[in-house]
Amino acid sequence: MTQELIEQNQTTFQDSFSEEVWRTTYKNYKDESVNDTFRRVARHIASAEITEEKQKYWGDQFYDLLTDFKGVSGGRITANAGTEWEGVTFANCYVGGIPDYNLDSLEGIYQVLVEQAKTLKSEGGWGMDFSWIRPRGSFLAGIGVESPGAVRFMELFDKSSEIVTSGSGKKNNNKKSKEKIRKGAQMGVMSVWHPDIIEFITAKQTPGRLSKFNISVNCTEDFMQKVTAVEAGDTSQDEWNLVFPDTSFEKYKAEWNGDLNSWKQKGYPVVVHNTVKVSWLWNLIMESTYNRNEPGVLFLDRANEYAPLNYAETIIATNP
Repeated sequence: MTQELIEQNQTTFQDSFSEEVWRTTYKNYKDESVNDTFRRVARHIASAEITEEKQKYWGDQFYDLLTDFKGVSGGRITANAGTEWEGVTFANCYVGGIPDYNLDSLEGIYQVLVEQAKTLKSEGGWGMDFSWIRPRGSFLAGIGVESPGAVRFMELFDKSSEIVTSGSGKKNNNKKSKEKIRKGAQMGVMSVWHPDIIEFITAKQTPGRLSKFNISVNCTEDFMQKVTAVEAGDTSQDEWNLVFPDTSFEKYKAEWNGDLNSWKQKGYPVVVHNTVKVSWLWNLIMESTYNRNEPGVLFLDRANEYAPLNYAETIIATNP
């Protein structure tokens, strides 16, 4: 593509709102127009090529694709590719990892919290299934008190997101400063077998609680089979145990990784904390969703069944 054709290949906004979104969210301080943004992104992506000739060729191709929004790069790519900011990400969405040992100890939880904060600081969104944290009321043998539970610990991550992505709250006169900080796009997940699931489902009905999260219930395959059976009239299936691994079991610290099916398949003990009706729990989810638009539902057993990489990895959560 010649320089003349590049100069002719310009993008104009069709409305003022689109231009405002670009200016506040994706414009770098060096960009005079959206065309500068597209050139910046195209040059940076093409810089992966080995020779200058290929860099020039693919830079032109990428620029042509971006103009007039024929193709649109991911938000963090548009905002950060080709800028001087080294601490930012090009990926919008992440699911956090968990420790390999004693994961729901205070040390393990805070390790995950630090990783969440780093992800948000880099402008990435973050998701986590909190089902690996022991439920409210679990006895903590080392200190002789009871655990506040998984949902209360989620409040740590909620506050972390609020602080990390809030900025200074003051008008910044530094010409390099971004006009807008990407807010912490977070998904909090809990599996339907977890003893804290009722508190989780209703948590956001309290104003201001978990306000930095979208939340979704992981509805397991066996739970949904019971829901289907009950709705078909089989009341004998209308019972659901809320369980968690026996935290006093000798292999808990080394082998509990949040996967209840794997834990059970090994023959390891679980504790039944509560028993509820399947129909009641399903209706609680649906009524909360109707009244509050949350929680959503995920079907991770089905997702992993059809995932093309299920031989190598397990999907434990999503990002919004």
